[in-house]
Amino acid sequence: MRRTALLLFLALISVTASAQFRNPVYSDWTGGYSVGIYGRAQVSTNAIGTNLQFAAFGGKFLERKARESASKRMGKVNRAGIDLDYGIFAKHLPDSAKGIGWFVNVASRTHGHGKFGKDLFDLAMFGNAMFAGKTANLSNIEAAFFTYKQYEAGILKQIKKANGTWNLGLGLSLLAGNQNLELSIDKASLYTDSDGEYLDGNFSGNIRSSSISSSQYFDANGLGFSASLNVGYEGKKFGITFQADDLGIISWSKHLKHTELDSVFRFEGVELDLFASGGAMFSGINLDTIVAGFATVKEGTKYSTIVPGRIRLEGFYKLNDKDLRIYAGVQHRFAPAYFPYIFVGTSSPLPRGFFIDGRFAYGGFGSWNLGLELRKRFADVVEVRVGTNNLEGFVLPMVGTSQSLYVSIAGYF
Repeated sequence: MRRTALLLFLALISVTASAQFRNPVYSDWTGGYSVGIYGRAQVSTNAIGTNLQFAAFGGKFLERKARESASKRMGKVNRAGIDLDYGIFAKHLPDSAKGIGWFVNVASRTHGHGKFGKDLFDLAMFGNAMFAGKTANLSNIEAAFFTYKQYEAGILKQIKKANGTWNLGLGLSLLAGNQNLELSIDKASLYTDSDGEYLDGNFSGNIRSSSISSSQYFDANGLGFSASLNVGYEGKKFGITFQADDLGIISWSKHLKHTELDSVFRFEGVELDLFASGGAMFSGINLDTIVAGFATVKEGTKYSTIVPGRIRLEGFYKLNDKDLRIYAGVQHRFAPAYFPYIFVGTSSPLPRGFFIDGRFAYGGFGSWNLGLELRKRFADVVEVRVGTNNLEGFVLPMVGTSQSLYVSIAGYF
């Protein structure tokens, strides 16, 4: 039961920095033609340990110690986020500084984020017995979940100077929204009688959705636009880059639902006839009667959501001529409760054409993060990148609260 509660909890609440926070198109400025594929996935919270997440998704028993540990780490406002992206891109960057390049990028994106209070987690994981004679505060809950397809095209430009090179990029995207769910609970509380005789509750909020049950890959239940931008300078010893990704909006117009939550209630349980014939002791329970008056279904109207794009500022310094460098930066995403993602790291060449990249970060939808990436370019024709932004989630599951993986393969010709 608690495993189901945690899965629903994560789904609704998550309903990071992203894995590989560098844009796959703007992260490499090798001249010529190139094509690539990429995939990245991340689940982040600031308090729920990955051991508890693994147990929930794996159908295992949720150890009380892990639940208590997550509860102790909870703050007044907590955050969670989910990202699942995969796509393909092609681009051309002229070798000559006088030319203008181009790129196209087609991607499928799934994103969820949310913020919640400690009492909501405790109620889901431990039940309401711990709140006997107390009131659980369930206010200020926000959650969003949506899937969409992105069709992007843009231009690339390199301006070479005596002391360095400017890398400029601009992209515009058409967004086809597939599914969307928006949950907002402004005020909510639940009082448990000290003797367990009744529950007093009140809540108010809204639920909006667009074809949340649809399974059609190319459903376009909403349309929108977004933009991306890259402005970077790379000198002989140092460089700096400003990057903005997926800044835009989706307007949802099909298969709409709107439910308004506004109720004050007292729940005193239901009566059961333990001696009912035919074993039908539960047949008299009418769930529609229990929840009557809790929600009002209204006519769905067109609404818009902001795409949780990101802006990032990063600088680096080369320590030697072999491209050993250190870097640092900050990233922000347009989502509730997102904490500025601050990172510092180093990258270094290894024997046989390998590169390694390690970083320490704090923020996003999670807390502290350890990143590790390995990449190798084979004969200047194919480059493979594999990494995680959350090594701690795998090697220290009792401590880490996020998990992520990403991979990309690019070919040059």
